[in-house]
Amino acid sequence: MSSETKLGPLTVSRLGFGTLSLSPLQSFHEVDQGAELLCYAWHKGITFWDTAQIYANYPLLRTAIKKLPRLPVVATKTYAYSARGAEAAVDEARRQLDMDVLDIMLLHEQEALTLPGHRPALDWLAGARERGLIRAVGVSTHSVACVLAAAELDEIDVIHPLYNKWGLGICDGSARDMAAAIARARRRGKGIYAMKVLGGGAMYRRAGEAIRHVLQQPWLDSMVIGMSTAAEVDFNLAVLEGRTPPPGLARRVRGRSRRLHVAEWCQGCGQCLPACSQGALQLAGDKVTVQAERCVLCGYCCRACPHVCLKII
Repeated sequence: MSSETKLGPLTVSRLGFGTLSLSPLQSFHEVDQGAELLCYAWHKGITFWDTAQIYANYPLLRTAIKKLPRLPVVATKTYAYSARGAEAAVDEARRQLDMDVLDIMLLHEQEALTLPGHRPALDWLAGARERGLIRAVGVSTHSVACVLAAAELDEIDVIHPLYNKWGLGICDGSARDMAAAIARARRRGKGIYAMKVLGGGAMYRRAGEAIRHVLQQPWLDSMVIGMSTAAEVDFNLAVLEGRTPPPGLARRVRGRSRRLHVAEWCQGCGQCLPACSQGALQLAGDKVTVQAERCVLCGYCCRACPHVCLKII
């Protein structure tokens, strides 16, 4: 069973379920199939779920919630930059998740330079927290500078930074730089839960090493990992609990590979390029190409493609 920990004002499981893996941006689980997996994980003790507007999977989460005896803790995210946009995002999440009060609402994929432009949204979210519509407010980021900036904002309760042992996906520094920034934010009283612990899936064959490393960091309260099979749930829990996963289970998990696939009908329009904060996409002639060493398998480019040429497989 996943142990519990404090995350800002909330109590969450030490291992959370990153539901991007169940969304149309990645494995595209059917609603009932994805809900069954979330319920399986919940009964194993993974009671903290992470989602976002862009994932378009609120109905899947709602279906799972209806099957459970108690509510999970749910974190969601929005790109809203205005008060009106933040209000609409909160209303959408409350309605589609069928939750009167949202546990965590984050400004999605922020950088230090974008935070000032999102200040109206942040102020509205902080007010919604005071009115009892949200329990905690925060930011998600791939940026060291953003973690440092968010650490100084009283309105922010929770920070969701990209962190893994190898520093894969950090846009402005190393793993050591990010660790120092997170430690500072933690000293400032912010709740911290890590994303991309496996480097967006790139280090899935070293999942045990990756999870154990995160568990050893005292300034990380929790982590979320994308999972799409019961075997992955069982493997990650075994590592979390200090158990050696059975050989057969380890083979099933490590034998699964993932990559960003560009379809043959790609027209090279380039609309996907701005959606990639990692700089992993390039135009080569009339096609998009992928630098696999930079790609963190977030799937955000898939949503930006008007011709449905990109898919994580």
